Amino acid sequence: MGKIMENEHYWLWLNNIKGIGQKKTKYLLDYFGHPKEIWYSSNDDLTDVRGITKKDIISIRQSRDSDKIISYYEKLHKNNIDFYSIEHKNYPQNLKNIYDYPYGIYVKGQLNMEAPIIAIVGARKCTEYGKEVAKYFARELAKMGVVIISGMARGIDTAAHKGALEGEGKTYAVLGCGVNICYPKENYNLMNDINENGALISEFGVNLAPKAGHFPLRNRIISGISDGVLVVEAAKKSGSLITADQALEQGKDVYSIPGRIKDKYSEGTNELIKMGAKMVTKVDDILEEIFHNYCNEKHKDSENTTLGLAEIEKIVYSCLSLEPLFIDDIHIKANIPINELQLVLTKLEFKDVIKQLPNKYYIKKL
Repeated sequence: MGKIMENEHYWLWLNNIKGIGQKKTKYLLDYFGHPKEIWYSSNDDLTDVRGITKKDIISIRQSRDSDKIISYYEKLHKNNIDFYSIEHKNYPQNLKNIYDYPYGIYVKGQLNMEAPIIAIVGARKCTEYGKEVAKYFARELAKMGVVIISGMARGIDTAAHKGALEGEGKTYAVLGCGVNICYPKENYNLMNDINENGALISEFGVNLAPKAGHFPLRNRIISGISDGVLVVEAAKKSGSLITADQALEQGKDVYSIPGRIKDKYSEGTNELIKMGAKMVTKVDDILEEIFHNYCNEKHKDSENTTLGLAEIEKIVYSCLSLEPLFIDDIHIKANIPINELQLVLTKLEFKDVIKQLPNKYYIKKL
């Protein structure tokens, strides 16, 4: 008698049936409602499912090996890889809101969906300027507790991950292969650092090699998990623009770095700005929007390793810039009681990260 299957085992099984991809999985779930029902379905039942062939039915039937599925699930855990189905509590809530969400994801590392997440994407063949800009924005956002998500590709993606790590923050890489496969190979050390300071994410099973068709698919996950997408450099037709388009369809904010009009790697970013993306020239352009969405959340008293700021201090700090801001305006922006705000401002002054001007105006210190 086989081992007893649990909920996640059924989802893992469905995610690994040979020849059954995202589209056929949807057909099966639309018909049966749950992987467990598919597991116990008869051949006659399966014959009635749209898009399912005789070959698929044989594949489904032959894959029903509970010992093998449970053993595979346990092996994943031994290798520090988690599988989260759409029903699992750790499955990213943001991802559930996109049209064609994956029914399961593999995660190596730790996800923290409580913090704001910004995707930074751009050209693989980018300029040195583009790399520095991506690294700078990622580093400064990470210092403020923002998680940076990208695709670990060459160029802008790699620079973004490195910047987040330099800022001693968290970063997630969404891969077009299994989470145990490094692509490109030169990012081996970076991949290990991301695993230690964030997470590697993929909808593709372990040991699955990267394929050209996988990368457009993973782009929807990058935009889906994020709260907004920053495009640093992009040609007029590029995967980064696909990610931006998907973000817009998902109702996410899209930010774009402007560039020279004759530069081919600025054609895409300039076009995005013309289409309504927010032009970004400084980190505060992003912080002032994303932290506004998090002002009403319950914040933990964790410390920021770079600035030494507690969560509530980060919120107040993010409301300030080099332009003086009156205390009442900070109160409205941060949505924090005035008495508590005064205490936080005093702490920030003591930490020498902000400065009080006459008449209760405040600015950031460089």
